[in-house]
Amino acid sequence: MDSAQAEILVASLLGKEVGGWHVDSFLGKGKSAVVLACSRGSESGAIKVFHPELVERYGRATQLERILREKSLIGTSHPNLVRILDGGDCQKTGYLHVVMERIPHPNMHDVLSNIPFEMIPSLMAQIASAARFLEDRNLVHRDIKPENIAISSDFSQAILLDLGVLRPIGLSNLTDLDQRSFIGTLRYGSPEFLQRQEEDDTEGWRAVTFYQLGAVLHDLLMKRVLFEDESEPFSCLVRAVIDKVPYIHGDNARCVTLANHCLTKNPTTRLELVSWDRFQSLVVDEIPSLTLARDRIRQRQKYFQIAATQNKPVELSPRLIRKILDDVCNRIESRVAALMNDLQAFPLRSTHSIKNVEQRISETCIQFEKDEQKGIPFRIAILIRVALLDDNLGKPIFRAEAAAACADKDVPVDKLPPSVPIHTGELELLLDSACFEGIFVSSLDDAYTRIEQGKLPEEDEIVALTVQQGAA
Repeated sequence: MDSAQAEILVASLLGKEVGGWHVDSFLGKGKSAVVLACSRGSESGAIKVFHPELVERYGRATQLERILREKSLIGTSHPNLVRILDGGDCQKTGYLHVVMERIPHPNMHDVLSNIPFEMIPSLMAQIASAARFLEDRNLVHRDIKPENIAISSDFSQAILLDLGVLRPIGLSNLTDLDQRSFIGTLRYGSPEFLQRQEEDDTEGWRAVTFYQLGAVLHDLLMKRVLFEDESEPFSCLVRAVIDKVPYIHGDNARCVTLANHCLTKNPTTRLELVSWDRFQSLVVDEIPSLTLARDRIRQRQKYFQIAATQNKPVELSPRLIRKILDDVCNRIESRVAALMNDLQAFPLRSTHSIKNVEQRISETCIQFEKDEQKGIPFRIAILIRVALLDDNLGKPIFRAEAAAACADKDVPVDKLPPSVPIHTGELELLLDSACFEGIFVSSLDDAYTRIEQGKLPEEDEIVALTVQQGAA
């Protein structure tokens, strides 16, 4: 709808009633509708009236179905989601319309440069909470972007807007137009959504939502729109969405890491890395003991991001997989050596790593000797198993697990107890995290507890030790 069409439609509506709501003044226009201030008795709101010509062009039944989805939220409430008040087909005028609460705030895109960095964690937690509220009702927004988020004047509240493209999850009897024509805003859409390869189930749409939330978080951190330099021509933007890993940095390591994980190209890997809780954890105070680890992460971020500039995905050859696994083992062994030197609490050790290229797994086993001077009358074995999940355009994503045991003799790797998850993500974040140190500290602490309780392993017995479980 162009400006002339919008002006004619607005002129025909001002001072009239649509669906029982009195149209008071013009607020704005979109591609297919105009938005006007309205009132009904003591109630006020904003009414979206769809242009009749565009309704007929794209299908009246389809648009009515979308309005009914919005109306299904009448009576529900979430502090970060615009409230739907009314909607339908006006019998008097024939206009299709939706009435929502009027939000007196600008959208995020228009105030992006003014939003304080310290407000970003809270705003993202709020937007994600609204998206999860929809998912809990078997709905997906599909078009989360800065233009569809209102921000209060003090930057303390975010409200998710524009519910006109809500879609029920897993509803196979939608019209083909509604299933396949809408791809949202290209810039903020995930690769699988752009290519119409998203899975029509809760996890499939959750992956799309996480990507869009990550794109919003990118804009907040970088104070610029995602893929800004690839905006023109259109084909460049398409290639960027599919192939390019955006450059993200900032002082808040948790926000940067979450944005990177949300923008992972592969939806399966994305779901391995991100959960709804990750957004809410942004506003939880960090444990003081993690401060140094977070500082190390921040110091490495700029190098890490620049080093991860890639072009197109490559097929992983066995040789490349072995190279990646070799690097994983070397870095884990180096980190273990540095950690042991820092802790000065463990006995002498031997370290051995093996790689399974076919399964994309490396295993590093650290065997500690008995040490009477340290009060450790048995051997301790700790295993760190790392699986390569996704090359992620040259920025690999791994899943790490760990296991520990004590015995009178060396413990073979295949005799260790089941491993527990400690990390999913980039290797740098594992090595710099408190959970890596926690593997060793929790195991040694449990070993001393067993000594104090007199629960020593008997001959040929292998006793599992506690490993501090991380966030998988």
